[in-house]
Amino acid sequence: MPFDTQDGVAPSLQAYVCSDTGAATARAVLAESKQAAKAIHGGGLSGAARLLPNASRVKCILAEMGQLSLDMATECVAELTRAGIEVIVLGRVDDIATYRALRRAGARDYFALPAKASDILAATTATPPAVGLAAAVAEPQAQRGPAIGVIGCKGGTGASLLAQNLAAHASASKGAARNTALLDADLEFGSQAIDLDRDETRGLFDALRAPARVDGTFITATMDQISDTLSLYSGQVRRDQTAADYEPGLAALLPRLRDAFDTVIADLPRGLVLRQPDVIGTLDRLVLVLPAGFAGVNAASRLIGQVRADHPDMPILAVLSETLKDAGIRHKDIAKALDMPLTAILPCCTSALAKAHKAARPLVTLQPRSPWARAVRTVFDAATDPAAAKAAPRKATPRKRLFG
Repeated sequence: MPFDTQDGVAPSLQAYVCSDTGAATARAVLAESKQAAKAIHGGGLSGAARLLPNASRVKCILAEMGQLSLDMATECVAELTRAGIEVIVLGRVDDIATYRALRRAGARDYFALPAKASDILAATTATPPAVGLAAAVAEPQAQRGPAIGVIGCKGGTGASLLAQNLAAHASASKGAARNTALLDADLEFGSQAIDLDRDETRGLFDALRAPARVDGTFITATMDQISDTLSLYSGQVRRDQTAADYEPGLAALLPRLRDAFDTVIADLPRGLVLRQPDVIGTLDRLVLVLPAGFAGVNAASRLIGQVRADHPDMPILAVLSETLKDAGIRHKDIAKALDMPLTAILPCCTSALAKAHKAARPLVTLQPRSPWARAVRTVFDAATDPAAAKAAPRKATPRKRLFG
């Protein structure tokens, strides 16, 4: 095919096609973006997957499926995505199943040929929201479901585990029976997908790049539907990417999820409070998990102070985790130090949690009568209690020492 693959300069967009229609579409896109036709190559999606994973200069491509099966096409997209290359797929099949499969594999978008060059180009040029966008999108609406953030004051407290189980209880038919979204905001690791033995949802990063594009169709196509009532966004950044590149989109994405679901549970890394304080402002409640140790209580107190400084009216629920025994400080002393009651205590149940981890299932569904599961339900009931939102949060009083 008459496509020049020899060029010393890597354009911002390249195309890999395998038909005249695909080539014509690629030319139209490149012309509209004011790029030369030298950026068009042969080989289609499979050729791109063979050639590009080691070509770090390439950032975004158009790739035509051609005669590839859907399974093979998703494998190619996943391989390119792992290499940090954004892929917009062109194909001849116009159905939602193909769109969903390719988006879940990591494709930035899918277009059935013939497609408009302007639509394709728009998918390549979507940018993160402006500074004021998060606040505009986050404007409260009357019928939106509650958004609950879960954060640990230090590692190993089980905050991610609590978030997972809150989402499981919220969505369970024998629980709250709500249509629920679980958002894993720890973009460095994507631990929720790993713990639940699910594939990563690469569409999360598309959503964070351009949250204004997120609607019901996008959510259906890109979230992993764990059950009829529980959907997951979880993934980890690749190679030259950093979580900081995507975290600014979280404050705009959360309200979009609230519009689409009855309940949203967000698993938040503790550093997010400092890096993206606007995210906390999109929540209805913040659940803070801490251990019964001096360092943990001190860290919890500092986090509460930071949240209060940015969002003085945010209801905070303190949950004590006995997963880490630490110093074993008395519960009443912890509540006094934090200047707030303990909403619940997550008991140490190592054996039961180990079984749940091995089964890749939340403990609240595996052993719903266990003390740990009962504590989860207590946290959920408190976090969704409308009366709690009306209660004015306590103002922290300065102390020279946390205890004594």
